Amino acid sequence: MSSFSFSTGKTIRHMGIYFLLFLAGDLFCSLIFDLLFSVVELPGSAWYSLFRMAGCLILTFFLFRLYTVRGLHRRLEEFRISFRLNIWSVAAAVLLPTFVLCIYIPMGRITVNRFSPGETLLLLAASALTALKAGILEEMLFRGFIMRLLEDRWNRVAAILLPSFLFSLLHIPSMERITVSDVVLLVVSGTLVGILFSLAACTGNSISGSALIHTLWNFLLVTSVFHITTVQEAYGTPLFSVILPTDNILLTGGGFGVEASVVSAAGYLLACGLIVLTGRLERKGSSPAEGDRSSGKDRI
Repeated sequence: MSSFSFSTGKTIRHMGIYFLLFLAGDLFCSLIFDLLFSVVELPGSAWYSLFRMAGCLILTFFLFRLYTVRGLHRRLEEFRISFRLNIWSVAAAVLLPTFVLCIYIPMGRITVNRFSPGETLLLLAASALTALKAGILEEMLFRGFIMRLLEDRWNRVAAILLPSFLFSLLHIPSMERITVSDVVLLVVSGTLVGILFSLAACTGNSISGSALIHTLWNFLLVTSVFHITTVQEAYGTPLFSVILPTDNILLTGGGFGVEASVVSAAGYLLACGLIVLTGRLERKGSSPAEGDRSSGKDRI
């Protein structure tokens, strides 16, 4: 990757601008669609989610690209924003929510909410777009722009840790309740999952892997597919609910939910281990090829 050679002040300024663009895309779309659908009546709230999430994804991506190309005179690929998936990222994306569900399902009581086929498809589509919007845009911001700017200005360790910590703080306003213990749990778990996403982006040299892990996690455990709570339909009416028999915040995640629980944190650590191990194996496997190149041999 080419160096940006930005000063500390410019690095912080560019990070701030990208963050403001991230907020602006969501705010403008909320205002536009709230105004539009105050006049046009929709048959259900899922339709609103479909339009709003799609609009926010397109608008924010456009703002990010516009500032990168016109403001910084850089390409998105220089910020690891490219499509480059590896088999290990697909494995991590599947194994992480599977691990968490396999722990929680035996602990709780499963309920199934029945919808018509059309309602089910609409709910799944709205959930998928909601997950994609968060997975793509948040990874572009934190693991694309912010991480790359910090890595260029300081080092990779700072570039992994600082955006991960900021990522956890960004989720505090969405907590159902705010206590010291709940916030600590969220910050620890949120930083861990941020490190997971950062490792995926660095190892694959693309945010595609982290975006896939982030999107599938949100789709299964954050939107309206699976809800793991202590109260049925506490966060709307999902397809499936796992009702936990305990209020222990280590298992429930406190005011943020099971994403901040110790079970999820264990899943994040396991996924981090998988990615680190994969990265080491890939480096070992590539060393003979690097030796061939250094000796002037072509590799087919």
